[in-house]
Amino acid sequence: MPEEVRIVYPDQLYPKRVMGSYLRTFNIAKLASEKFKTSIFGIASELYENEKCGVHVIQEKKYENFTTKLKHFSDGLFSDNYSLMDSKTVFKDFIPENTIFQIESPMVYNMLKKRKIENYILDEHNVYWEFSKFPNFDLKNKIYTKLAFKRDKNIEIKAIKNASHILTCSESDKIKIVEEIPETDDKITVIPNCVDFKEYDNYKWVKQNKNGFTVLFMGLLSYQPNTDAVYSICNKIAPEFGENVQFKIIGKNPPKINHPNNVKFLGYVEDVKEHILNSDICIAPLRYGSGTRLKLLEYMAMGKPVITTSKGAEGIDYINNKNIIIENDINKFSGIITELMVDETIRNNLGKNAKILIKNSYDWKIYQKDLFNVYEEVLNENN
Repeated sequence: MPEEVRIVYPDQLYPKRVMGSYLRTFNIAKLASEKFKTSIFGIASELYENEKCGVHVIQEKKYENFTTKLKHFSDGLFSDNYSLMDSKTVFKDFIPENTIFQIESPMVYNMLKKRKIENYILDEHNVYWEFSKFPNFDLKNKIYTKLAFKRDKNIEIKAIKNASHILTCSESDKIKIVEEIPETDDKITVIPNCVDFKEYDNYKWVKQNKNGFTVLFMGLLSYQPNTDAVYSICNKIAPEFGENVQFKIIGKNPPKINHPNNVKFLGYVEDVKEHILNSDICIAPLRYGSGTRLKLLEYMAMGKPVITTSKGAEGIDYINNKNIIIENDINKFSGIITELMVDETIRNNLGKNAKILIKNSYDWKIYQKDLFNVYEEVLNENN
């Protein structure tokens, strides 16, 4: 039997969700598939199975019936053994010494524990206990965080402590984990979020002829740091401009918020690259968050000038004012946008240098060897 990687992603895989977490998981799976038999297991309201880019994609139903749904929600609030999914397919017909299990959230640790899987990799997309520090705009999330934060942090710490190896998106996330759990220092590998650079560099689309300027922000808008950024755009940045400067916001679940006429919510879009290409400036006024923001890498891969905060650019090895502009005072974003609008040379230089940075440091292929080394190490532990 060939050596294989089984990746557990406790969320929807089909229809495809253009989210940072999904893109990270799928691109790591594509890298793995060049050496290992690779599968991703997810959950949603419908069954799905297919082969995509050499990766076997399997989606199970989240709930078998009303009883299992009720139990899931009850466990979500009260059980120390809570897991975001409880799959049987993940553990079907595997050979322990040949199989690497990789979980994409600490909140499926209890599923592995239940099956006595001791050697696994945790891909820690975020340091999730940090989320309690974020402003929460959703009442249900606020109640859940209040009730379940301590339990969830305990599960996350157990998942980290017991993992054979941990992947993080940034050096800063690694530091946060080691500060809390010092003994993990020698079993963490930083695999930053990346892009397939050629896919963005070779992107072809007819550029729109338009008057005025377009400023773009995108992300999952129900994620608290992105929701906070939308409030900043609508209340502090966009009102400083007339309708000749259009702010386009891409993403599912936009907050219900009063906004000026020059702010347009586009919702989910099939191809974000088209909108990045047709923007003049891209922004990420993020005050909170964890991991590396894939949106910034996408902006930069397409040669766009980017304005963000030091928190927004966390995990990216940038040079301020060369390949990105860093400004932590959200009130100053509008002034920087104005300066870029009137100086095409600065815009072009920022975009050109941003593209070079992504090509040289944030293409997935650069980290394939590091990933394979981690997999080989875990396989050796299995034997």
